[in-house]
Amino acid sequence: MSAALLTLTLKATELDSAAATTIISLSSGIAGAFTLIALPTVGALSDRTRSRLGRRRPYLLAAAAAFALGGLLLITAPAVPVLVLAHLLITTGFVTAGVTTTALVADQLPPDERGPVTAMLSMGTPLGALVGMAVGTPFGDRLVPLVLIPTAIAVVAVLLLAAVIHDPRADRELARLDWRELLAVFWVNPLRFPDFALVFASRLLVFSGVAALNGYQAIFLLRELDLSPAQLGGTILLTVVINAGVTMLTAPAVGRLTDALNVRKPFVLAAAMILGAGLLIASAAPGLGVYLFACGVVGLGQGVYFAVELVLATRVLPDPDNPAKDLGLLKIADNLPVALVAAVAPVLLAIGASGGENFAALFIAGAIAAFAGGSLILFIRGAR
Repeated sequence: MSAALLTLTLKATELDSAAATTIISLSSGIAGAFTLIALPTVGALSDRTRSRLGRRRPYLLAAAAAFALGGLLLITAPAVPVLVLAHLLITTGFVTAGVTTTALVADQLPPDERGPVTAMLSMGTPLGALVGMAVGTPFGDRLVPLVLIPTAIAVVAVLLLAAVIHDPRADRELARLDWRELLAVFWVNPLRFPDFALVFASRLLVFSGVAALNGYQAIFLLRELDLSPAQLGGTILLTVVINAGVTMLTAPAVGRLTDALNVRKPFVLAAAMILGAGLLIASAAPGLGVYLFACGVVGLGQGVYFAVELVLATRVLPDPDNPAKDLGLLKIADNLPVALVAAVAPVLLAIGASGGENFAALFIAGAIAAFAGGSLILFIRGAR
């Protein structure tokens, strides 16, 4: 998260300050496309793994290696292609760790006990952003510590989970995949599993709103609010503190409440509406104070969303006994928006812009996507 929020932007600016927005869009688009393949592939491979280390542990080890190499390349990248490769490796670590930890929840907890746990797991993203930015703030815009310290934390944390997790080897042998099953790794029939398709589409739209803000926040602060690169880290840390703080206060309580009520859909709808409202406020922010308030509203929406949406998703999986592949497909909806926003952002930023960039158009489009995503939840029939 520290790479997505800060260090990729700093490195792109270091390589070519005039073309930094284009470099970020290019790198994010390639990483997002790669994510489409990696998410279900990692999930399917994990489900089918029969190693002595278990089903999930080998992928935690792979995630640690990808984080380490990606961080080193991000620091040393002499040109844009190496920056893109670093982004791909960091994305590999993020995807692999995310799919694996989510699968562990479905592996080890019954459905009626997942609310608070999935809320805490989902909070890994804002909390990770908070920790990553907090440890780097004292270093201003010095890229080496800004990358190395969060990378080291990620590697140690993933290795620690791999060391302590109960992950027994699956006994049932599986037949070799044929070509039809290989294609099925990337596909769930929406006509056969319409609730799963609706959850996917809802997540895709809601996280498009989040990606519009997170992916271009650093450039927005530099160009619209006139921050210097040295001020950027501290300001982004402040936005993350507000966002993560509100999320932390909201998500666990809402998770327990939804478990008690056994109702998810109204909370998901409300969360998407609140998140979209925060984006609308950001689109009209005349200064840093209003923008920070918008971050708080977005954090409130995320807190409610994180508390309930993943629990809802685990109740509509096509194959509950092998959850990692389908959860990997759902996580595409978390990550594909990065590529989609990167593709459309240059067009939105250029709307009516004369000598500048129209960030308001980008944030408003994100708000519309969030509103639409929340509305789709109402059509799910297999969960309340």
